[in-house]
Amino acid sequence: MVTLSKSIFAMPPQIRQKLFSGDYERLGGIVREKATGRITYLLVDKLNEEKDGASVSISMPEIVDSTLKYLTSGLIRKQLEHLERELNAQNIQIKPEDLDVITRAIDSIHIKNMSEDDFGQVIGSIQKLYTRYHEVFSKYLKDLDRPRNYQSFPFIKILILIAVIAAKICVQSGGFTQAREWIDKIYEDTIKAVKAYCLQNSKTDKDMAHFTRIAGYPAGIFFDELKEVLASPASKPKYKFPPMEAIYLWNCAEYLEGYLIELDSRY
Repeated sequence: MVTLSKSIFAMPPQIRQKLFSGDYERLGGIVREKATGRITYLLVDKLNEEKDGASVSISMPEIVDSTLKYLTSGLIRKQLEHLERELNAQNIQIKPEDLDVITRAIDSIHIKNMSEDDFGQVIGSIQKLYTRYHEVFSKYLKDLDRPRNYQSFPFIKILILIAVIAAKICVQSGGFTQAREWIDKIYEDTIKAVKAYCLQNSKTDKDMAHFTRIAGYPAGIFFDELKEVLASPASKPKYKFPPMEAIYLWNCAEYLEGYLIELDSRY
C-alpha cells in the first residue's frame, strides 16, 4: 500500500499566519513570500505533537526530507532502511554491490575537504548506478503491455534517493551547479512518472483525453489541473482521480522543487 507520512514541524506563529493567509507559500520544506519568491523559513524542527499557533502538519514521502540544507547522513540512512523494507515486501532487492555504492556515498557526505579524486570516484560510481536504475525505470514506464501496472514506481523511488545523495555530496564540496543538475533531472523524471501514471489510470475516453491534454503542460500548470480534479466531489468526480502512486510522487516533486529553490539561493 502506498502511503504518505504526517510530520509536524515547529513554525513561528507569524510565519504560520502568513502561510495560511496566502501571503506565503510552502514548497516542500521551503516557505517563501508568494509575491517575491524570497525564502522566509525552512521547516527543520520536528515535533511529536501539534502546538496551537506554533506548528504545522504536512504530508511527507519517507524517501526525502524537508530541506536539502539540513539533510544528514543519519536521516538518509533511515530513508534507505525504510525503502529497503518497502522493496522487500514487494520481493524487490537492491543488489548488495549497489547498496555498497550507496552506503559509501552516504558515508562521504560530511567528509570535509574531500579531494578532487575522491569526489570524482564517489560521484562517478553513483552516476553509473543512477544510469542503470534509470534504464530499468524507463523500461517499465514505457511497458504498454501492463497499462495498469506501476512496476516503475519502486525504481523511481530508488532514483530519487540516489539523486538526492549525489546532490548533497556536491553541495558539501561546493558544487551547487552540479547539485542542481542532479535535482533537475530527477525532478523531470518524477514529473514524467506522475503524468504517465495518470494516463495509465484513465478508464474512459474522456479521462484519457483530459490527462493526455494536461500532460503537455509545464509542471506547475499540470499540478494546478490535478488540484481541480481532486477538488471535484469524490462521489461524482469529473475525471478519474490520480492513483496513489501519482499522489506520492507529486509530494516528492514538491520537496524536490523546494531543494531547487534552496540551491538557487545558495542557502
